[in-house]
Amino acid sequence: MSATHHEIVVIGGGAVGVACALRLRQDGHQVVLLDPEDIASQCSYGNASTLAEYACTPIANASVWANLPRLLFSQDSPFVVRWSRLPELAPWLLRFMRQCTASNALGNAQKLARLLAQTYAGYEPLLEQAPQARALIRSEGCLYAYGTQEALRGAQADIRLRRSLGIEQEELDAAGIAALEPVMAGQSVGGVLFPRSCHLRDTQGFIQALAAPLVAEGRLQRRRVSRLRSTGSGVSIDCDDGVTLVADRVVLAAGAWSARLAASLGERIPMDTERGYHVEFELGRELLTRPTCPVESAFYMTPLANGRLRAAGTVELGALRDPLNPARTAFIEERVRKVLGIDAPVSHRWLGLRPTLPDCVPVIGPSSRDPRVIHAFGHQHLGITLAGVTGDLVAACVRGQAPDWLGDYSASRFH
Repeated sequence: MSATHHEIVVIGGGAVGVACALRLRQDGHQVVLLDPEDIASQCSYGNASTLAEYACTPIANASVWANLPRLLFSQDSPFVVRWSRLPELAPWLLRFMRQCTASNALGNAQKLARLLAQTYAGYEPLLEQAPQARALIRSEGCLYAYGTQEALRGAQADIRLRRSLGIEQEELDAAGIAALEPVMAGQSVGGVLFPRSCHLRDTQGFIQALAAPLVAEGRLQRRRVSRLRSTGSGVSIDCDDGVTLVADRVVLAAGAWSARLAASLGERIPMDTERGYHVEFELGRELLTRPTCPVESAFYMTPLANGRLRAAGTVELGALRDPLNPARTAFIEERVRKVLGIDAPVSHRWLGLRPTLPDCVPVIGPSSRDPRVIHAFGHQHLGITLAGVTGDLVAACVRGQAPDWLGDYSASRFH
């Protein structure tokens, strides 16, 4: 079978891949988008549905050392490790722990904050052409609620960091939390409101609405990519169905599967996956107005369309192939019921694979092995939030107008 030639192929139909394809299309490029499944069917489907423009504090920070025994050995923790996978996780964990210093955490927070500051500017060109997507956005802010004074005191360093980076936030006492979310009365001692944050009433619907022009123009192909090869005529993209495509440029935005494809070009990027979970309830009414995070439990409770409530979050380090861990969804369910006092049955349980680098900063920019391949992955918890700005930066790379600071996000930082 002869290979078909294309100008630009984007691998990955999640939020980041769709945003990249749309921005390149707006620049007049002929783009093909590859994904084996529906648009936004992986992490872009099951996340916390929040544009978290404030979320600059990496999970790799100095507090990890103090909390290490609980994080590693307690199953009643928002962060757990599947010990059977420890041998294969060890190299990534060692790199992660090296990032857990005050200086490294500050530098990584600054890198995240630079991207987060462009959250809405990055999305605006996409939303101008997608009124159906814009209609799914709710601008009610996001709420962090702390259950104990100890936890609230422990949050002060993060509050000061966000303030120093220019992130808008409002500190609230228990009465302030209850005034915003009456169902939280008696459940917290105080917290923080992020007034510029938005949430999506239907995350997959939002991304599919953005992607509608790509689908209508036949730019989406349902294919699973198995490897990339550098050739003189372009980058060859071998697919599981035996089809090979050749492209002048490739944008690698395949989420948790991106590092494997980069490795097929000989580029070793230390990315692993955080296994994130969600639990949904069909309540038929809205108990909350905005995403609300009981911080000690490390998940968000987000009101979705049609009276659905999604609780999404926690971290489990394991393997791509491991099945859903019922203990993780039980952890979320138990705490949601305790906080909100609901008895509705769970309507849906979900496991997703978050692509995570040891420093919690995404990889964006040309590959060191073949600059015709542009990386756009490793967004960890911030794929939805940073999709727009990532698409903008990828388009700038193709135009030859990437900002000088983009080098801070190159995969070469790990070499």
